[in-house]
Amino acid sequence: MENVAIKVEYSKAVKELRKKVYVVRPIKRKGGWVSPEHDSSFMNDGSKIGLVVPVLQGNVLKFVFAEKDRFTLDDIKILAEELGLPDASSLNIHAVKGYWRKKTVFIDRNGLHLRLSETAHLISFLVLKSNIEIIAPNWTSRFDKGTYKFALVEEGEELVDKVSNLEDKKNAYIHLSKIDKSSDKMTDFLYVYYLTKKDAKRPPTNASIDWLKNELGRIIEEDLKIFNDILGDKDYILKLLIQKSVKVGALLRNKHLYFVPGADKAIGTIEDLIEYLDNDKNQDLRIKLMHQIEEK
Repeated sequence: MENVAIKVEYSKAVKELRKKVYVVRPIKRKGGWVSPEHDSSFMNDGSKIGLVVPVLQGNVLKFVFAEKDRFTLDDIKILAEELGLPDASSLNIHAVKGYWRKKTVFIDRNGLHLRLSETAHLISFLVLKSNIEIIAPNWTSRFDKGTYKFALVEEGEELVDKVSNLEDKKNAYIHLSKIDKSSDKMTDFLYVYYLTKKDAKRPPTNASIDWLKNELGRIIEEDLKIFNDILGDKDYILKLLIQKSVKVGALLRNKHLYFVPGADKAIGTIEDLIEYLDNDKNQDLRIKLMHQIEEK
């Protein structure tokens, strides 16, 4: 009987992945010295950045075949063959002179267009996805880290995001209309925003109402989800109480733990403290904090 070669195919998950098209889009932020649309606001014309697979402690490369991409060992073997490599070991991140050590993906200010059915584009996609400090995994999360420079946008994602964004913005401006007539209420929001986002700047003392409105407008543009989450949060009043209590010294914070001054041990994290203050048995502390804030 004649031997018949069995054709080895990619797994279903990788087949689906390779049908996709991604755009690597630059993330242009507001707040710089020039407009986000200005030629010099992001990268100068002709300049490029080169990204490689990140090197971790111990001179080991980051694993490029992320679990959710579902590359099996057979998938890696097929990819190695597709690339013309001797075997799957060439794609091993531990190989001192392996394939990934030599691979650099260059991006200019226009980004990239990646059709994952093309082998070279698939490789670029895997390298970019491994750069989790520089490349946002999708357009929605593009402002989640200040270090993000580009976002991996799946074809069609941005259109869906725009529709969702319109509804979210409508809700944001409804929230804003309830506080933008009061500098105290806007400052209160920024206190909670600072509590939620540790790298945010605290509002300056005696900030003008125009400055506060401008800052809230910036947050709506850059942190829309967080803006809506804060003002729609059932614990908003408690978070505000906690932040003001820390400011006047009625509560102490050490990293992620909160203490009552003079207490032997911490109440706990922000979540623990909210639960504690929301408990009817602990209303004496809640009232005490309110009085201490009013006295300052």
